[in-house]
Amino acid sequence: MPTNEHWQEDPRTSTVDDDLKLVSIGSPSIDNSPALISNIYNTEYEKAVLSTSLNPWNSRAVKLYLIVMIGFLNAVSSGFDGSLMSGINAMNQYLDYFDYSGLGKSTGIVFMIYIVGNCVGSFFAGPITDLAISSQGAIFVLVGSAVIVSAQNINAFMGGRFILGFGIAISTTAAPTWITELAPPQWRGRLGASYNSCFFIGSIPATGAMVGTVKMNSTWAWRLPLMLQVIPPVIIISFVWFLPESPRWLVQKGKFNEARDILIEYHSDDGKMNPIIELQLREFQESIETKKAEPFWDYRPLFSSKNRRWRMLCLALMVSSRQLSETVFLMLITYFLPAMMANAGVTSKQRQLVYNFANSILSAFGAFTGAAITDKIGRRKRLYLGSFILACLLAIVAALTANFGKVGNDNLNGANASITFIFLFGLAYSFTYTPLQALYCAEVMSQDMRGKGMAVHILISNCAGFINTFANSVGLGKLGWKYYFVFVGWDFIASVLWFCFGVETHGRTLEELDEVFNTAWPARESTRKTGPVAVK
Repeated sequence: MPTNEHWQEDPRTSTVDDDLKLVSIGSPSIDNSPALISNIYNTEYEKAVLSTSLNPWNSRAVKLYLIVMIGFLNAVSSGFDGSLMSGINAMNQYLDYFDYSGLGKSTGIVFMIYIVGNCVGSFFAGPITDLAISSQGAIFVLVGSAVIVSAQNINAFMGGRFILGFGIAISTTAAPTWITELAPPQWRGRLGASYNSCFFIGSIPATGAMVGTVKMNSTWAWRLPLMLQVIPPVIIISFVWFLPESPRWLVQKGKFNEARDILIEYHSDDGKMNPIIELQLREFQESIETKKAEPFWDYRPLFSSKNRRWRMLCLALMVSSRQLSETVFLMLITYFLPAMMANAGVTSKQRQLVYNFANSILSAFGAFTGAAITDKIGRRKRLYLGSFILACLLAIVAALTANFGKVGNDNLNGANASITFIFLFGLAYSFTYTPLQALYCAEVMSQDMRGKGMAVHILISNCAGFINTFANSVGLGKLGWKYYFVFVGWDFIASVLWFCFGVETHGRTLEELDEVFNTAWPARESTRKTGPVAVK
């Protein structure tokens, strides 16, 4: 296997021997033949990657996949709730039992209490995440789900919703952080992006279950789908005791030997030290030794330097862009899609649920496709191009809605075209933002910022959602379909902001990103290419 002594860098190189061949950056396995690497973001990291063979299908890798799947279940829990309440709120069995209408202030409170639980939980999520792997979030999710399923009155139902939101905030802060820190650098993008894409593993069964239970003439029509939320936390609580800790966290706590053993177990093919493990251990120590302990309640250090402020800017840009794009998609599904379906001849609630089920599958396809190619196309380019495409698609949807989105429209082709572009917008959103929203936020945070930074991510997201709930009602009421052009404008602005300020995280270890954020303009530095590097 080649060693670091075989590497030479010559930025003047313009031609290479015919026996040199291109090797894909971040390839899971590298042979011993000569290679030429161009478009390299970090020389030391790439040297280590190309000097390390890592088979994605050996027993150690498969064991790692099974371990991180336990973490993925936290996203599954979030996916269940994201789909269940929207569908259940349209069921007469649910509305009649609690004496609600499908819309109105009382129904809004049921939705908002979950967001309130999320916001409160985010204040505890950072400190809990900094302590160790924990199942506290799953415990709250389990308790909240049990209370909701067994609720005999609306007060119990809303109490369960608050507890559920509280637990989801903790679990969705801890899980992506742990997965990102446990994954080998070469696979960090794919594994980290797969986490949030698992939202649809909860969303699809939830929607499918409601298609079947909507015909029941009892409260089990909505209780049975809600019971699905119990499954993920039960599995998490059962297996959390067998999961390894984050090696970064272990080094931070002075447990160097344990961290090394975990890296050897999951970042090697043969159970021996290799250049990637050596590089990570060295960087863990160098990074963590420069940090001092901070009170768990103090969030001021997140903004204490230019390096950290730029990191928080990237996090805030991801949260705001993702939240606004998701908000407009939910508005399309909630307010205009039912009218368009009616215009297209889809009038029964069961058929509308089938359409929503199909939309969930299409969105899942976009999310998992985006996750699969995360390490091939990077983050920054996907975000600024994706935002531009979303703006274009939303402008088309707004134009179609203006003509064919009114109840009673008899243009069947127009109604079908409107539905198609709404689904395409969801597909593009899922491809662009769903795989990256947790991964990118975890990547741009340094080790000591990660727990609290991810908690801020949850807090900003839910505060934005809380505000959007009221602002959107007013905007849609006064402007109708014209209100969507506010979001068209934002998506265009987001595209420019991502291009100017978005930092590319692909191609570096999490510690090496610190060098990028210390430069005058991190976004530009992150795209800087070095000269070709040859391996003999």
